[in-house]
Amino acid sequence: FTVLRKMNNMEIPRAAPLLLLLLGLASPASALSASSPLVRARVAAATAPAVHASPLLRRLHPPVASAATLQQPDAAASTAAVAPEDEWIARVDLAAFGKECRELGSRLEKGQGEADVKHLKRMILWSNLCGAVGVATMWMKPNFISVMGLSLWTMSRWTMIAHHTCHGGYNKQDDGTGRFTSLGFALGSVQRRAMDWLDWMLPEAWNVEHNNLHHFRTGEPGDPDLVERNLVTMRDFPLPAKLKYVAVAAVAAMWKWFYYAPNTYKQLRMHEMRRNGEEIPSSVDKHDPFTIGKFLPGMASEAPALGYNFVDYMRKVAGPFMLIRFLLLPAPLLLVNPLFFRRAVVNLLLADVMSNLHSFVIIATNHCGDDLYAFQNSVTPKSPSFFMRQVITSVNFRTSNGIRKDGTARPVHGITADANDFMHGWLNYQIEHHLWPDLSMLSYQKAAPLVRDLCAKHGVPYVQESVWLRLGKTISIIAGRTSMRRYPAAFNRPQDMVA
Repeated sequence: FTVLRKMNNMEIPRAAPLLLLLLGLASPASALSASSPLVRARVAAATAPAVHASPLLRRLHPPVASAATLQQPDAAASTAAVAPEDEWIARVDLAAFGKECRELGSRLEKGQGEADVKHLKRMILWSNLCGAVGVATMWMKPNFISVMGLSLWTMSRWTMIAHHTCHGGYNKQDDGTGRFTSLGFALGSVQRRAMDWLDWMLPEAWNVEHNNLHHFRTGEPGDPDLVERNLVTMRDFPLPAKLKYVAVAAVAAMWKWFYYAPNTYKQLRMHEMRRNGEEIPSSVDKHDPFTIGKFLPGMASEAPALGYNFVDYMRKVAGPFMLIRFLLLPAPLLLVNPLFFRRAVVNLLLADVMSNLHSFVIIATNHCGDDLYAFQNSVTPKSPSFFMRQVITSVNFRTSNGIRKDGTARPVHGITADANDFMHGWLNYQIEHHLWPDLSMLSYQKAAPLVRDLCAKHGVPYVQESVWLRLGKTISIIAGRTSMRRYPAAFNRPQDMVA
């Protein structure tokens, strides 16, 4: 509504570029796509190490006398020009840091048990209570309580329950039913999907895109969630910054159905082709984001080359969600009063917009900002370099324990801690989650102060800020005002690199 109101108040010459930008976002295969000469030139320029300063990293790592006095890992690195904010890289004992990360992860995993299951059940109860409030009141005129209840229900079912279950965070605490395990949750049928996790994305597709590609290629060219690359059209579009901010708000309000659901399905189809021994056609750009607009006539869609079309997508991915959420869920109200049904549909649609906005704020910001690193190549999973990369390309928001003014961590504390983490969708422990994706929500609460101390001990930047400050930095990246830091390739640890 805000976007439409602002556009309505614009003069036509000012509104036209914004409309062109939104249309351009619908088709990454346009002149500003990731494969266009303009974008290729921009990406090439971006691979040079960034030299801008980061106040946050300066706070975490006091400046040293000279980069020339540092112990470099090899001859090539010793001659590399390093920005002051990157000097910490040369001082890190990666082998020791990786060893301690593995040991801590093992202790946390062994410490999981019945308490983690009880905590999961409590979060499921909270999620269901939000859903119950929303469903019980959705027959009323559009109102904040209904919209917020339904939105929190959708958000928490994905980012907390499905997220950590699909990663295998509770596999070893299985009660024998297999439901809350990575091999059973929301998989195999529409019924299972409706009962466990009903959202725009197909769970099987999300598991491939997120659990495999994103987690093992975070911040690399193979990361499908690389915001800086996926929104390069908006970054390069010749539009005033204020209008770009309006466009960001529009994308945030619809990003799950506009981009995330179709893009995860594209990744699933490529995964299935590889598993079946089929070659991915050369016409398919593996990293080009697939938006819903690519199904429009005349768009350069990769879907036919990957063996599907819009009808297939609707039947398997978006259709079941739309049918169940917006029609079947409020359908009983037709027996009472058709007006109640119409009001419920409006509340459900508004809740979907709210859920898109909420999830955008807590997800798009996890690995985006000019104080986080992007990489030019890949490293072996679970290697010392892998652990280090997960920390320096991720950010934590306010966590349950919090941080005192002197920088030390407060102890974990019950209901208040859970309430804070619930509203963050439990994505405020992004650093710990990327170090060990298969732990429980409770384990991340325990891990955060330990990881912060471990990073301080080894001089590895541990970035933690308010989600609202991170949103500002993310928008700045999307608008093209700032860029991610580039990790100096000369400091890559050779034995950790993937050929």
